[in-house]
Amino acid sequence: MSAERLRELLASQYDLPLRTLEPVDGGADPAALLCRATDEAGLSYAVKWTSGGSPAGVLVPAALGRPAPVRTRTGELWADVDGARLSVVEWIDGAGALESTMDRDEWVSFGALLARLHALPVDAALRAGVAEETFDPGRWVTLFDEVDAALDTARSESARRLAALWLAHRDDLRAVRERTVGLAAVLSRRDDLPAFVPCHADPHLGNVVLPGPGEAVLIDFDDAVLAPRERDLMFVLGGGVLATAPVTTGQQEWFAEGYGPCEPDPALLAYYRGVRVLEDVAEPVSFVLDPATGQRDRETCLGYVAEVVSPTGLLAQACRHSAR
Repeated sequence: MSAERLRELLASQYDLPLRTLEPVDGGADPAALLCRATDEAGLSYAVKWTSGGSPAGVLVPAALGRPAPVRTRTGELWADVDGARLSVVEWIDGAGALESTMDRDEWVSFGALLARLHALPVDAALRAGVAEETFDPGRWVTLFDEVDAALDTARSESARRLAALWLAHRDDLRAVRERTVGLAAVLSRRDDLPAFVPCHADPHLGNVVLPGPGEAVLIDFDDAVLAPRERDLMFVLGGGVLATAPVTTGQQEWFAEGYGPCEPDPALLAYYRGVRVLEDVAEPVSFVLDPATGQRDRETCLGYVAEVVSPTGLLAQACRHSAR
């Protein structure tokens, strides 16, 4: 979509006089266009036009209160235009948690924020617009099996380098795959699961912004889901998911001060760690093996896989904290 067309849609759908509109790079959604808009008063907004996913990315933060959505001229949370969903939410200025080490107060704030999210009532709007956990890892299991088999016949230089890295950890990767499939079968039959609550589903530090001292704000709710709270807690407990920024024991204690008393279900934590391992290795490997992927992107994806299988990566954590 052209910038001119996007301006036309914003003018027709929103009472929002714009001064600037600039595209933002780095989004993970290939079906989306993301821009930063500034109005005549100098306030900034995240403008998203997407044909993918669900409206969860607007519904959940609207219920939470931040990032606050801008309603359309007719009072809706988004506008359906040109076959896609157009939404506008406040732009959260501040340092990214990955680039600025979070202190105790910010970890406490982060814990309190997730507690508020998980305490939101599941009203009719959330139930209708936000997906619910099904304990079906089939998408990632299938992709994992495909790339695992393909690496045995790797030919390109990048693929051979990847195969060497993968083979060194193949036994552990396959063990996580089997354990995750087994846990999915058990969890899908359990009748004593914790309540399904609104979850961000990807609350790693890359999605945390620090607007001011002692304050943490979550952004990018596009993967939000109704699920047991372990879906989010997995990103903190046990060390988190980022090899380059593992969550220390002390940071987990600070987080717990804000979150409050919690006795997470180990089987749920193990399941969600396992699914994340499969996703975080299988998807980048598929890009490395795709002849259409450029060399720069191949190197980036190789780095992602190396992080997952590193000593501080999620694979090691999944193996340490397995549940049967």
